Amino acid sequence: FPAFVQDAADAVRWTRDNIATFGGDPRRIAIVGHSAGAHSVAMLALDPQWLAAAGVPGSVKAAVGLSGPYDFYPFTGRSVAAMGQWPNPAETQPLNYARKEAPPMMLITGTADTTVRPKNARNLFKALKAVGAIAVEKEYEGLGHEDIAMALSLPFRSKAPVLDDSAAFLMTQLKGAN
Repeated sequence: FPAFVQDAADAVRWTRDNIATFGGDPRRIAIVGHSAGAHSVAMLALDPQWLAAAGVPGSVKAAVGLSGPYDFYPFTGRSVAAMGQWPNPAETQPLNYARKEAPPMMLITGTADTTVRPKNARNLFKALKAVGAIAVEKEYEGLGHEDIAMALSLPFRSKAPVLDDSAAFLMTQLKGAN
């Protein structure tokens, strides 16, 4: 921390600068990530400093976090290596950046996730709703951490409608984005 969030912001800048070449609209950028990627997605969506530093403030119009760590202090396990050296641990927690002006967010988790516990999505969802932000939380009964990502893949889509639910949310949110 924060190198991986900076890398993600640079990826948004690249996307904004190049998406038209691939038929996309730079005014309708959505970001999605799983696990540590969901942490980066949340940081970019919630803390405006990262996209501003990359020269693309306000570029993200919607975000989906899959099984993301948003509220995990005090640090344990792998989070110690990723975040433990940062002098102010509160600055690593997406939960602390909930703001009304954040792009709409969908937070997806599995009730059986023991890697990144569902409380992460629940707590961030509550914080976003408390400040009046647009947020949706979706829990899939019995799914674990890897199951959420696997359900995006054709052979495993019967596990849960993660792809359909995410796509429907993003399509709804990006309709009027500009």
